[in-house]
Amino acid sequence: MLTQISNWMKDFTSQNTAIAEDETKLSRTVAALLVEAAMADGDIDENEYAHIRHILVMQLDQSADDAEAMLNEAVASHDERIEIHSLTRHIRDDTDAADRLVILEMVWMVVLADGNLDVHESQLMRRLAGLLFVDDVESGLAAQRARSRLGLAG
Repeated sequence: MLTQISNWMKDFTSQNTAIAEDETKLSRTVAALLVEAAMADGDIDENEYAHIRHILVMQLDQSADDAEAMLNEAVASHDERIEIHSLTRHIRDDTDAADRLVILEMVWMVVLADGNLDVHESQLMRRLAGLLFVDDVESGLAAQRARSRLGLAG
């Protein structure tokens, strides 16, 4: 009986560890996607950086130190990344439609952080919506929610 309990506890601990690792991997992927969005206009400014850090802490439940490390890692790997398909594939495979919509809203918040949507950011958002299997209407609604949360008009 004690052996069964011990084995069950090991399995339970192993499953919890795997779940935590998957969540961390997803958070890293989202951080990388947010950095890609922030740099769509060629640069990541302090406001965008702060928004990404805030999203990692408040919405993805990362500690401040982990969020900072993830963000710095994502910024450092930006120059080496030649495509975003692998990022979106991971998100698509590991999340449901509602979560993908929330992630897209996070990305909208980052690209709108400076109060301006340039042509590169707009093109990226259309592409991301398609890659995440979010339709145009839902993406538009996510953009409106992001604008509202950021206190931007219209």
